[in-house]
Amino acid sequence: MNSISPAEKISDLIHSTRVMTLAVSDGDTPWSSPVYFVFCSPGFCFFSNEKSRHIQWGKASGKICACIFHDSDNMNEIFGLQMTGRLKTVSDHTQYICITKAYIAKFSFLKKIFTGQATDYPRFFLERFKSRLYSFIPEEIIISDNSRNSCNRTKFDPAEL
Repeated sequence: MNSISPAEKISDLIHSTRVMTLAVSDGDTPWSSPVYFVFCSPGFCFFSNEKSRHIQWGKASGKICACIFHDSDNMNEIFGLQMTGRLKTVSDHTQYICITKAYIAKFSFLKKIFTGQATDYPRFFLERFKSRLYSFIPEEIIISDNSRNSCNRTKFDPAEL
């Protein structure tokens, strides 16, 4: 596993991991939320209710944190990203359709349950789940890599995702 470059490990992580944890705060009250995501450069995209705490507080503060990790029973195989950045509502129709198709390809159970509705009808997630499409845009990324003997936490340029 050590012969794989950090960029390759990150690519594998963001395409194989399904859940990202978002963290926000409102003053001294912290909150975290797990969300299904798909990576579409430059951000990690997910559907969520606009009235949820992580959306409301993330928009209000202008900052949000997120992390994704490869889970393992072996401590030396733990690998992940800890990130800070900003939240963006995806409103461009063409981008929305492209991201939705990628999201459904990653979470094929949606296509099985809802046939073509989710991709053929742009307001599907909003009307069915009261969810809008958001993108977490990382501005700082720290790689946590327990397979490295030293310097197991290093910065990674978000532009390289």
